[in-house]
Amino acid sequence: MLMAWAGHPWGPWFLVFPLIWIAIVVLLVVAFRSGWGRRPDSGSPENILGERFARGEITESEYRERLGVLRRR
Repeated sequence: MLMAWAGHPWGPWFLVFPLIWIAIVVLLVVAFRSGWGRRPDSGSPENILGERFARGEITESEYRERLGVLRRR
């Protein structure tokens, strides 16, 4: 069997390199589908309300009132 590969300049490696590329593509797909590198949900209403309170756009009483409304839903 090894004698058959001796005539080709690339040998058996022409089978290995495509398998490596397929493995890389599969790993990338799995990584992105599982949420790797995904930011946490910063757009939720409670987070937005907290950011507004932290910036001083609303008072503590407004924050607590609006947070109560959001949590009652």
